[in-house]
Amino acid sequence: MCTCITEIKATYTEVKKETSRIARKSFKRPVDNLTEQNIDRFLDAINIITKDLNGVTQSTNDLIKVVRNNFCEISILEAEDLLKLSRPILEKMQLLLRKLIGSPLYRGMITSVELYSGAMCDFEELCYDLKTFRVDLEKDENFQNTLNDLNEMTKR
Repeated sequence: MCTCITEIKATYTEVKKETSRIARKSFKRPVDNLTEQNIDRFLDAINIITKDLNGVTQSTNDLIKVVRNNFCEISILEAEDLLKLSRPILEKMQLLLRKLIGSPLYRGMITSVELYSGAMCDFEELCYDLKTFRVDLEKDENFQNTLNDLNEMTKR
């Protein structure tokens, strides 16, 4: 059993919670007429969402780093459990990305949205790697036989 699994699951929960919290925010244009007060509200909304988005991006990157650093220690059952946790997180991340790109606030936070999108793609890749290398290949009898043969050859 991987000793880091508790930390990984806590980080999964944090990413899911933060993504959900941001996705609940309104991305509608807060100004119809261009007064100084409305422009300030518009810029404040961009700053708040950008700050939150940067936090989720960092949490996602931290999660990826922890899983990658402990990848070989994660058992099949733990990988399957993490994959179950990943599905709703990815769905929320994709929903948030669509909302951000379709928002009138998007032009004010393009860099943060691009970084978030990159972290989301890295998270998707991590999930694919977990499924492929920690679940599917571990269950594949032909792969295991080949691996055992290679191990035997290197011992000689």
